[in-house]
Formats: sequence, C-alpha cells, structure tokens
Amino acid sequence: MADGGDSGNPVKVFTSADRIRQLNEVDKDVTKLIHSAGLAIQALTNAKSADSSTAENSLESHKARFKEATSQYFALLSSIDVRLRRQVYALEEASILAPDPSSSRSADIPASGAGAVGAAANPLDVSWLNSRKDTVGKEKEAELWAAAREFVEEINQSSSRDRSGKLEDGVEEKMEVD
Repeated sequence: MADGGDSGNPVKVFTSADRIRQLNEVDKDVTKLIHSAGLAIQALTNAKSADSSTAENSLESHKARFKEATSQYFALLSSIDVRLRRQVYALEEASILAPDPSSSRSADIPASGAGAVGAAANPLDVSWLNSRKDTVGKEKEAELWAAAREFVEEINQSSSRDRSGKLEDGVEEKMEVD
C-alpha cells in the first residue's frame, strides 16, 4: 500500500487485474441497467410481467412497478457513471490516456480556435455530434414557418368576418371559449 500523503491514511493501489475485475462488474451492471429499463417500459404497457403470478393489472400496480424500475435504473446509471469515471482517472494518472482538455472546470481558458475541433475532438461530445447533422434546425424552422402560416391564415379568416359575427357568406359562427 502507498502512503496517502496529506491525510496519513493509506491509499490502496489497484493492480491491472483489479481494474479488469472492476470493469467486469461494471459490464454486469450495464446488463442490469438494460433489464431495469426494459422493466420500466414494460410497466407502461399492458403486457403481463413474467415475475407477476397474479393478474394484477391496475394503474397503481403499473405506477409502482414503473417507479421501482426507474429508481433501480437511475441508481445503476449513477453507479456505473462514477465507476467508469474512476477508471478514466486511473488511466489518466497512469499516463495511458491523455486528460481530456474539455473536461477542465476552468472557464478562464478559451478554446484554441481551429485546433480545438480537430482530430482530438471527442466523437461522443454532444456539440460535435450536433454539428455533424444540421437537419434538426431545419426541421424546427419548417415547423415554426408552418405554425406562423396557420396563425396568419387564422388572422386573415377572422378579418374577413364582419362585426355581427357572421362570415361574408352569411353563415353564423359560434365562438368557443377554453
């Protein structure tokens, strides 16, 4: 064991075999994570669960199963996230993996222009992924234009009515209140 330095507490040094065992445990928890996600989705359907011997299909039982499955899902997700971060930090400390410059918490350090988005960009970074596909913005713009067109048509339709509440062709229209 190595000395902890400042606190005087001993620090456990993990071997490569220990790290592989830890990753194997994370792998097993990923399968549990997927299973709990499946249980949560199954609770939202009318499908009968395999572990339910009684034909309890009430809304409350569905809610309880969903809540239990999602709680297990998020607990596992958090645990997996923490353990994988520990593995990444261990690889960085051993100089096996270069530290990610985008993970620094300092807002004072500006990005270095074109070099920041080069080959060293993280392929799982959300901003990087979004920059590769621009159809989301175009689709949203099309939706907004369609909504604006409907709004203008409604205004034109209401301006074509006269003050008595009748349309130009003489048909009376009722006003609905939400």
